Amino acid sequence: MHLTSRTSSRIVSLTLAPVALATALLGAALAPASAERASYADPDKDSGYSLNDLRRVAVNHDADRFSVRVKVVDLRRRSEAGPAGLTIRVDTRSGRSGPEYRLTTGLYSGTDYQLMRVRGGKAVGDPLSCDHTVRLGFAADVVRFSADRACLGSPARARVSVKMTDLYDGSHPVTDWLGAPGSWTSWLAAG
Repeated sequence: MHLTSRTSSRIVSLTLAPVALATALLGAALAPASAERASYADPDKDSGYSLNDLRRVAVNHDADRFSVRVKVVDLRRRSEAGPAGLTIRVDTRSGRSGPEYRLTTGLYSGTDYQLMRVRGGKAVGDPLSCDHTVRLGFAADVVRFSADRACLGSPARARVSVKMTDLYDGSHPVTDWLGAPGSWTSWLAAG
């Protein structure tokens, strides 16, 4: 039996339709979960002048990692006077007041960082040794914090509070919060 080209193309289309549908469904199932991301601007010189004045904070909460990118005015390798540091508080439980984790880091080359568990506003236990990193990007004026979600208890959602403290002049320290002092970003769900 010989099929005409019109019938032939209809058979091919009907045969390929289930294959295309199965491929699309499989691709959607295997695709990585989307991350929930947000970016927050901070006013220029909102708490006095510091080279480390906060400019923008971006938070990314995906299926595997939780990361925070902090942009400052002018991140320097060396301090000409007193030190400056950054604190990122991570809140993972809306039913409890305050953060469950706190990252502290210096803002100069060679400084150290620590990720701690927090209860009642105070660090408890030893610094965490789970998978987390802090990178200072001097050329781009950014600080990057990234942690495996398991390191933070695999939270379904999280939010952050960011504070920079500059002790360039010890008698007049400069403190800059993202937003109002003690404020938090919006909650971000894991991707």
